Amino acid sequence: MDKKPIISSDMLIEQAVAIANDGRKKTVVVAVAQDVDVIEAVVEAQKTGYLNGVLVGDKSKIESLADEKNIDLKEMNIIDEPDVLIAANKAVELASTKEADAIMKGFLPTSALLKTILKKEYNLRGKETLSHCAVLDIPGYHKLLNLTDGGMVVKPTKEQKLGILENAITVSKALNLTPVRIAISGATNLNSSKISHIKDDVEFLIPKAKEMFPDVEIKAPLPFDLATSKKAAKHRNLDDAVSGDADVYLVDSIEECNLVAKSLIQFAQAVFAGVIVGAKVPVSLVSRTDTVKNKKTSLAIACLMADYYDQNNFWGN
Repeated sequence: MDKKPIISSDMLIEQAVAIANDGRKKTVVVAVAQDVDVIEAVVEAQKTGYLNGVLVGDKSKIESLADEKNIDLKEMNIIDEPDVLIAANKAVELASTKEADAIMKGFLPTSALLKTILKKEYNLRGKETLSHCAVLDIPGYHKLLNLTDGGMVVKPTKEQKLGILENAITVSKALNLTPVRIAISGATNLNSSKISHIKDDVEFLIPKAKEMFPDVEIKAPLPFDLATSKKAAKHRNLDDAVSGDADVYLVDSIEECNLVAKSLIQFAQAVFAGVIVGAKVPVSLVSRTDTVKNKKTSLAIACLMADYYDQNNFWGN
């Protein structure tokens, strides 16, 4: 299979289709599926050919929502469970027993789904730190940019930040990126003592990353413009492997990531693929306000992550 770097949202879907055509089609289970945009995205993704969908939730509501938008459910596997918490448990159980390769959040709080996924009985906890990757296809940028973490860890410790970095590298490897170019955020590119996290980033995070992860280029601190614009980087006389060419932008707080990512989605029409990494199955996490295209792209990246885990025996037997 083609191992060229995946640099656009369309390529995410194309790669998911290629995986399916190679005999490795993934099954994605939706927890509490009575969300019309989620239903539409899963149905369209199944028609496109890159997954088999399982909708777990209130069947009457699912069918009613589908009827309102003329969505054909005849090829869709629906498991009827009106109770939200029971539906979440049934969806997670399918992943736990390997009847599903990935989970997609439906009409329930993220915290409720993650609490279910992390129950000991399901044995789906993988890494110590779970984190969210917002992989964006931004008009004007020459490749995908992974912003993390905007969905899980509110204010990471330096150890958690290392875990977030490790998860982002795993996503990058699933996208066939080599080397992985990581920019660590800062308000300035100077090592300022006035910004508390920079010392940990420079003295702890970068040495640890270089020690633990081969084939990674990493630089801190870098403001967003210097991480993503060669012109801006050249103006500051930055001539390194990361400046202006970042694959990953690692931030210091959940608010910082949300502000940047949602601004790009809302005002620059960036296409968004969201996935939670660190559990033994990828979790497709999208907002209820996300477009169907964003949800389809999030499904595609979940399929790529699941296949990366399988092909590399990532979690062992």
